[in-house]
Amino acid sequence: MTQSGSSTRSSALREAGVFLAICYALALAIAIALPRAGIAPLISMIMPVVAVAITVLVMIPRGRRRAAWAEVGFGRPAWRALLVAVAGPLVIISVSFAIAAAVGVVRFAVPDGGIGGWLLELVIGIPVFGVILLGEEIGWRGFLLLRFGAVMSGRRAALAAGACQAAFHLPLLTLTTTYQAEGNRWIVVPMVMVTLTLAGVWYGWLRLWSGSIWPVGLSHSAFNNALQAAAGVAVATSPAAMAYTTTETGVVTMLIVLVTAVFLLTRRAADFRMPQGRVRSGR
Repeated sequence: MTQSGSSTRSSALREAGVFLAICYALALAIAIALPRAGIAPLISMIMPVVAVAITVLVMIPRGRRRAAWAEVGFGRPAWRALLVAVAGPLVIISVSFAIAAAVGVVRFAVPDGGIGGWLLELVIGIPVFGVILLGEEIGWRGFLLLRFGAVMSGRRAALAAGACQAAFHLPLLTLTTTYQAEGNRWIVVPMVMVTLTLAGVWYGWLRLWSGSIWPVGLSHSAFNNALQAAAGVAVATSPAAMAYTTTETGVVTMLIVLVTAVFLLTRRAADFRMPQGRVRSGR
């Protein structure tokens, strides 16, 4: 390995380490300060971009900071990427809840505002929250994924970034009462960790395939809004049964995301190629 290559790898690891330390410290502080506040998960969503801003400020020389932000991928994506970004989560959640209904865990009722109002809320919510969730994805797939990609393959980087994002949710899952509160923590927490790690493959693939961070934020929003919309019309035999079967904590969702991740890692492996000439030495 050349000296330049070694320096790039070392810088990438240092920047990743500082980013993660800041991100986890902020997540823990929010969970401790707001253990019963419904706004805690929303505040946590913007902490990764705050961590990126701090990391860029303290770790990257002034002349390289603009380039570091450009590497996040703010370019305009193709329309196909945006459609795929939304369609993927909608299919995953639809199949997950359909299986839950087939096994008798849930049944569906007409929403209070009618089907039209329910669909309108979903259509509006996806782009609106896509902007909010962009703050989270700038951290995981715009910054961390590329740093990991400097020291490992793109496929491993996607899994590693997904695992780091999953760990970011641990304070919310274990110290608060407002995030994924249903079900036994010894069952729910490992399920969420696995699902979010595997979901990192989808989000990582989307970032590298599209060349843009916008589809990733939109896709994350589609997943969250689809979950909320489906849960809003689902009548469960018990909240715990639904939590163990579907939603973000359920085994069915986990298995669907697993199949998706395996497909991408094997059949679309070439799409995980990291951008050339990115993440140069920070120091």
